[in-house]
Amino acid sequence: MKNERMMLKNMLIGASIGAALSLFHKPTRDACGLKWMMCKNKVRLYRSNPELLKNSMITKLDDTKKLAQSLSDDLGFLNKQVSELKKTTPKVMELVEETKEHFSKKTTDN
Repeated sequence: MKNERMMLKNMLIGASIGAALSLFHKPTRDACGLKWMMCKNKVRLYRSNPELLKNSMITKLDDTKKLAQSLSDDLGFLNKQVSELKKTTPKVMELVEETKEHFSKKTTDN
């Protein structure tokens, strides 16, 4: 338990130092400032219009549900194709072997 706390503490210290060092780079500093301003503006917007936040969340959830359904359908299709392939592969291999034997007999007969 003590080692886990020490590791977590060291990770947080390392992340803080890394973040501070990255801010010496002016483009990074500018990008962070811009993101911070955008975040503050969104918080203000959602604080003054909670219905907008609710509608945005509902839209995101609907999109996520549609994506999950699409992925589920795709996986079902792939599983069906794999099972069909498992059924047909032995038949195809048998045909290939028969064809190979047929042609190898013809070449040995000549």
